Amino acid sequence: MSAQHVPGLPAPAEDDPTAIAVRAYVERSEKDHRRRKKEGVFATRDRPQQIPNSEYTLVFDTETSLDAAQDLRFGTYQVREGDELDEEGIFFDPARLPKRDQALIERYATAHGLKVRILEDFLEEVFFGIGYDLGAMIVGLNLPFDISRIARGHVTAKTRTMRGGFSFELSANPRRARVQVKRLSATAPAIRFTMPEYRQTRRRGNMVLSNPGYFVDVRALAAALTNRSFSLKSLADFLQTKNRKLDSKALFGPLTEETVRYAVRDTQVTWECYQELRERYFRHGLTDTPIYDIHSVASIGKAYLKHMNVVPWRRLQPDFSPALIGKIMSTYYGGRSEVHLRRMICRVIYCDFLSMYPTVCSLMGLWRYVTARGMTPRDVTAEVREFLAAISLGDLQRQETWQELLTIVRIRPRGDILPVRAMYGIGTASYNIGLNYLTSKEPLWFTLADCIAAKILTGKVPEVIEAIRFEPMARQKELRTVLLAGNPEYRIDPARDDFFRRVIDLRVKTKDRMKAENGAVWRTSDADQEFLKILANSTAYGISVQMDPDEPLEPEILTVHGPRDRAHMHKSRGYERPGPYFHPLLASVTTGAARLMLAIAERLILNAGLDWAFCDTDSMAIANPDAMADEVFAEQVEAIRAWFTPLNPYEAKGPLLKIEDVNYAPDRKAGPRVLTSLYCYAISAKRYALFNLDDRDRPILRKASAHGLGHLMAPTDG
Repeated sequence: MSAQHVPGLPAPAEDDPTAIAVRAYVERSEKDHRRRKKEGVFATRDRPQQIPNSEYTLVFDTETSLDAAQDLRFGTYQVREGDELDEEGIFFDPARLPKRDQALIERYATAHGLKVRILEDFLEEVFFGIGYDLGAMIVGLNLPFDISRIARGHVTAKTRTMRGGFSFELSANPRRARVQVKRLSATAPAIRFTMPEYRQTRRRGNMVLSNPGYFVDVRALAAALTNRSFSLKSLADFLQTKNRKLDSKALFGPLTEETVRYAVRDTQVTWECYQELRERYFRHGLTDTPIYDIHSVASIGKAYLKHMNVVPWRRLQPDFSPALIGKIMSTYYGGRSEVHLRRMICRVIYCDFLSMYPTVCSLMGLWRYVTARGMTPRDVTAEVREFLAAISLGDLQRQETWQELLTIVRIRPRGDILPVRAMYGIGTASYNIGLNYLTSKEPLWFTLADCIAAKILTGKVPEVIEAIRFEPMARQKELRTVLLAGNPEYRIDPARDDFFRRVIDLRVKTKDRMKAENGAVWRTSDADQEFLKILANSTAYGISVQMDPDEPLEPEILTVHGPRDRAHMHKSRGYERPGPYFHPLLASVTTGAARLMLAIAERLILNAGLDWAFCDTDSMAIANPDAMADEVFAEQVEAIRAWFTPLNPYEAKGPLLKIEDVNYAPDRKAGPRVLTSLYCYAISAKRYALFNLDDRDRPILRKASAHGLGHLMAPTDG
């Protein structure tokens, strides 16, 4: 997938203010067997049998020097069979650890019944002997770092799926596998063994057992199950483990018994955290997806789909027209994020929609498309022309209207307000998305939702040239029921229930329960509701547009399908492979419907004589004009919020457009909440501050959004 420039194929000059780009769908050739062999890609039938995961678990941690090199000082480990401790010990490299420190470790180990191994012995007998040969689960917190500390050397990973990562050599034995590590996100690594024996014996026709590795990074697993980032200390506190981290002061200075005790405790705490997280994952009942395949909340969403036996769309319709996929992809834009009142302090009420993406998915009935055997395109040009000419705000208050939005429309923009991908700003070299007046000689494709939004915002009906609606085929067979988060009250039958809706139903119920909770129980429930929020968002939207970077060793000729009827060829080493649940229509109409929600809010705000300071995907800061009393302002906002309530698709009926907690006093006592004066200062999209004023008119910061370079780059010229 790539950006296709319109008009013309050559990349526009960076200072061309009229150049725009759209997303496209890219096909690559998989027929070059020599290239595939060179990259280590073979047919499934040629792959060796995989060693099954055993009952063994290896937990290890490393302690390093405090200088910039962070060389290995020593490490601690546990080997467990089931949950029973089989061996606990300490390892070190005698070439790097002073004799005095080696003696101290020997004394400590003898006194506490621990085994001492030199690094080479630990690697051969434990890491490979148990971790690789026996297929143990290898567990740690921030495993990429610990693996790099025990490695002899590294090179850039060259296998296709791990390219861009590192390949670590741990053993001098050439028949021992390397360990490949690649960052998937800030918290989630992909870790696997290479398969040297297989490569050496394949030519002789011999098939051997292979082990891609069973690695679990506890920090990544915790983030997947809670949507939060933890250190080992904060994770142990959150999970209320039996043992906790010791005081880190022991790490500073020369090696002491306290330093060793600290490291041994860390390994035990890591094991206890893993135990608790493992039980939390098992409660989901996702037996078709092993725990070592969980890297993020999106991984859990995919696991639910797999457990429900939902077959991905691309497997059901592999011959779906790539030209039509290209047209669908050209309608894809992300969430709308804009500043409207720039560098102005204004009084606001900050509102956001309840679970925007799952909400619009439920309103449009997208679960039918997820569970269908495929989809059928139908020309509806005449119908859409009539629909757009007649539609009004009142029509959009009816839930059934939203079921018509599974449509893409080719229009000739003539001053219509539409999402535009362009290089905004002088000297910029990257494309961003904004909502702009657009005029184009060449027709372009947009979602029907964007065309409706254009009419709402301008009062003008876009000129429709062509429209295609996609209708779901019959439901897939052999769908299976799941218990959401193991809760028997939330049994989901994918043949009858809307998964997106049920996840948010459980989240709302969890948030209601939190009102009577406090302390550790409240924190656990808060993590649960946050997890459910991201689970719904990633399953409703994220995984349908997942694209995995893939860089061939040599440039390839790619076929690019965009908004035009004819594809064009492009030579490049940059390529993005669609993810397993790639479904571009769902991604495009979901974000289009979310932009329509914001467009409706904008029109209602302007009709009420109000203004707005900024919007960001699912939220909008409604601004108070200087002449309007606060009481009248609040009443007008309530009327706008009430407009959306009939669209609430969930079990618990209530406002769909919510007033965020930041609008209320932070130190309120028990009783009804009262709105406090909230102010906004925004400088650009996603760059804003919300604040109160104290009795001396000094700002009290309540919420801020900013990039991570504020200490290096001034946000404004003034």
